[in-house]
Amino acid sequence: MKAPDPATSDAPVGALAITLAGEPVALLPDRALWWPRERTLFVADVHLGKAASFRALGQPVPAGTTRDNLDRLSLLIDELSVRQLVVLGDFLHAATAQQAQVMDPVSAWRERHATLHCTLVRGNHDSRAGDPPPSLRFDIVDEPFRIGPFAACHHPQPVIGAYALAGHLHPAVQIRGRAHTRERLPCFCEGDGLMILPAFGAFTGSTLDLPPSTLRCYAAGGGRVTALPRLGELR
Repeated sequence: MKAPDPATSDAPVGALAITLAGEPVALLPDRALWWPRERTLFVADVHLGKAASFRALGQPVPAGTTRDNLDRLSLLIDELSVRQLVVLGDFLHAATAQQAQVMDPVSAWRERHATLHCTLVRGNHDSRAGDPPPSLRFDIVDEPFRIGPFAACHHPQPVIGAYALAGHLHPAVQIRGRAHTRERLPCFCEGDGLMILPAFGAFTGSTLDLPPSTLRCYAAGGGRVTALPRLGELR
């Protein structure tokens, strides 16, 4: 009997098992990367408080995105028994996110997961928003942050001697559907020694302008992650 794949034996339905830097990992439909051996979850570009920041500028945008993001994160933490969360930059969207309507639910979320070890790799939005308050008990680090064979980054970049995990670009692909329709899906992008994660946060936007080094895309949609043809075959 074939032994169960450690990357998927406890991963959500629809996850895609791959190997990075010799480590089994799983790409999750909810736009996160799971490293089961260390029970570590990587997410990028959560952008908490983005909708609140837009509303502060008088723009009518949906409410409730912060709670939705936190609920989705909690679901993964509980389902996978995550021990460590690594945020690959842009945890908060802007300085206006540091207000009670955003930080109160974030504080409640942190207390719910009081034993979770949380690390934030500073991104460009974090530099403007400011570090999360000490009460959230995040380790705040600069990129690249070495963790096992990986280098946790915000900006996609080569890191000598490590496999880089990054965010920042919010990658997406267009998939041809039935009746000549096209569907835009967030995706993971695998390049030479680099994996770019899709934005985890709701209301973050995405781009189809993938970097030239991208070799393989994995689309997240319909409750599963699917390996796509090579980049040149998609256009």
